[in-house]
Amino acid sequence: MSEAPATPQRRSAAQRLREVARDLFYRQGIRATGVEELCRVAGTTKISLYRAFPSKDELVACILRDDCEQESAWYQVALGPDLPPRERPSAYLAAAAAELRQPGFRGCSLGLAIAEFPDPEHPARKVADNYKRGMRDALRRMCAEAGAHNPDMLGDSLMMLTEGAFSSAAYLGTDEAAAALERAGQQLLASALPPGSGASSCRSSAEG
Repeated sequence: MSEAPATPQRRSAAQRLREVARDLFYRQGIRATGVEELCRVAGTTKISLYRAFPSKDELVACILRDDCEQESAWYQVALGPDLPPRERPSAYLAAAAAELRQPGFRGCSLGLAIAEFPDPEHPARKVADNYKRGMRDALRRMCAEAGAHNPDMLGDSLMMLTEGAFSSAAYLGTDEAAAALERAGQQLLASALPPGSGASSCRSSAEG
């Protein structure tokens, strides 16, 4: 006698809330998204929400921690050991430009959260600020390993270029913002890295 197929396990209320919150927070803003709307779209209740998360602020912080993991994955190849050090700055710029061109991109979710919460002690700000500082340190190390004459300045410049491109996507459009990032990044790497350090691959990407 054959067994009946297993019924897929229903997602928990906490899982549904996290999925819904991540989408709504990104598309329409954190402050603009109320608890009632979250529960309605997730098909759950306020009791379930507060059972899973002590407050909306803690839910926001949880979502941003997920976003940190996702953004780290964007740059995993560029910042990891699989590429030669000299190629990593170009790979970082290429990864950022690729994310800009993703459908529905409206900015870095962590940067958007920083703009919404001016208080540096807010749980969301602590998550976002810590990630951004960590990314700055990682870029500086990457540039040092690539042989940059001034790795701290180059790392900071790459971060500022990327942050600016992410912010300008709203009014330039994602394709134009990505192309501008590639052009500016290619020029920056050509001037800041020793010859043969990988800037040519960035140039090829920008020209393509």
